[in-house]
Amino acid sequence: MLAVKQEPEAADFWAWFEDNEAVLAEMAIKLDDMTMDELEPVLDELALEIHDVDDRLFAELGVAEDGSPVLLITAEGDREALLAARDLVEIAPEFKNWEIKALREREELSDQVALPGGGEIDIREAVFVLEVHQGKAEIAIGLDEWDDERAEDYSLAAENLVEAALGEADYSAGVSGVMALPLKDLAEEADPWPLKALTSEFDNQLGA
Repeated sequence: MLAVKQEPEAADFWAWFEDNEAVLAEMAIKLDDMTMDELEPVLDELALEIHDVDDRLFAELGVAEDGSPVLLITAEGDREALLAARDLVEIAPEFKNWEIKALREREELSDQVALPGGGEIDIREAVFVLEVHQGKAEIAIGLDEWDDERAEDYSLAAENLVEAALGEADYSAGVSGVMALPLKDLAEEADPWPLKALTSEFDNQLGA
C-alpha cells in the first residue's frame, strides 16, 4: 500500500489548505487566546481533511520561535504511518511565512512534566534505565516524587516525556515500552542514569 493512499487526495488537502491558510494562520498565532467555540469548527474541518488523505494522520497548528505559523503533520506514534506523514509534507506547495513540518522533533526537557490527571511533578532528579531487546528499547523512568494512587498518570507522563526527548520518529520506531516507578525502587534493581543522558544513551545503543 502506498504511504499516501492516493495523490489526488493529498493534492486536495493542500488545495483546501491554500484556500483556508489565512484563517489557519490567524488561528495558529492566536491559539492560546481563542475559545473552544472559535477553535472547534476549524480544527474539526482540518481533522476531516487530513483523514481524507490517511486516517492515521493528524494535523496540529502552532507557532515557531520567529512568530510564523506552523502546521505539523503527525502520525501520533503509529510507526506504519511515519512515511505517510513525510510524504504528505514532501509534496506540500510553498506557503509564504508558513513552516510545514512532518513528525514531532526532539525537545529539550523542562524541569517539570505535566501529569495527565492534572498537576505536574519535578523531574530534575529523575533517572532512567534503558535495555534493548530485539532492536527496541525498554525504558524505565525513576521518579523522586511518587504517589501509588497516581501510578498510571506517572507512567503516561513518562511515555510523553520520552517521546518528547527522542522525537516522534525515533520513539515510534525504537521504543517498545516505557514505565515509571519510584526512584528508590529503580535504584535498588539497577544502576540508573540521570534523565538528561536519555537521548545520548538511546542513540548510542540504537545507533540513531
